[in-house]
Amino acid sequence: MKNMDSPAIASKAKAMYGNRLKQEDYEELIRKRSVPEIAAYLKNETDYGASLKDIYENTIHRGQLEQLIRRHMFQRLLKLLKFSQLTKNEFYKMNLIQREIDIILMSVRALTPDKFEDDDRFDDMVMSLPVFLNDYLSFNMAALPSAKTFGDILKVLERTPYHGILQAYPPDKEGKLDYTSMERELQSYYYEYVFEVINRTFKGKRKKELLEIYRTQIELSNITKIYRFKKFFKVTNAEIRKAMLGNKTRMSRAQIDELIELPTAEDVLKALESSKYHLYIDDDDYVFIEYYANKIKYNLAKRYMHFSIDAPLIFTAYSILFETEVQNLVNIIEGIRYETPIEEIEKLLIY
Repeated sequence: MKNMDSPAIASKAKAMYGNRLKQEDYEELIRKRSVPEIAAYLKNETDYGASLKDIYENTIHRGQLEQLIRRHMFQRLLKLLKFSQLTKNEFYKMNLIQREIDIILMSVRALTPDKFEDDDRFDDMVMSLPVFLNDYLSFNMAALPSAKTFGDILKVLERTPYHGILQAYPPDKEGKLDYTSMERELQSYYYEYVFEVINRTFKGKRKKELLEIYRTQIELSNITKIYRFKKFFKVTNAEIRKAMLGNKTRMSRAQIDELIELPTAEDVLKALESSKYHLYIDDDDYVFIEYYANKIKYNLAKRYMHFSIDAPLIFTAYSILFETEVQNLVNIIEGIRYETPIEEIEKLLIY
């Protein structure tokens, strides 16, 4: 566990967290009238300035700005790992594994004919990754955007654990991909890795608190998927079960089944309102259940960032808080771009 417990990690992460966007920044950003105005504020008034120093604010468009914001996040996380000489440490590698899985899933979705928006987002995501990140990944991420078939993706993933996972789900006779199963198995692989490393590396209170973070993520992911399937898709309960993550979630299989068996999305909401999460959700839009799920994760991470001095916990919390900030910025940029009322954008922000 060399360097893993170094106070330098905790101190550095807390100092970097101190440079986060504050309430006054969000209040300024949501009042901007265009993407260039948002870019100018981030460049001149925030910690994002270093990543935006070479841009021409007046000509930048939404996709370019989002790419640079995501790149800023990756650079900061890797900076923290490189600062502590922990880029190859098993625990801290978990964040990179999640990035790998995100990239793989988006590459699979880009092959699906009804996912045109995801095609663009996949290219944007790969372009947003710093070139040096490729040195830390188990495959050549730059090769995935040019993959035209499932076989092309498998070829890129040769000699990685992901190859065997995806190979088990070839296209059917009509060429359709079983994205749900691939997503479940890749995420299951990630969480199995997480729990194995935590159980082997940590003990006592630290182990319990780290497990709480990841078990909460699994539980909220399952809840959100159940609601989304009920609200927006005509699928059977069996198909919903197929999407569920079973890795050491705090909810029992019986509790998950109870939610799945409820006839409508509205019934799921009512059940959640009386649960430990007390999710009071607007029936009109799925985004609000996602908002509350993300807010629970955010508040848990914020608690550890403020009150813990434990390096692994603080790094995990910092990663979650930074991802939330990036999503806030994406929501603002897209809201301004598509002339969403300020009060509606505000509802999406978590800080």
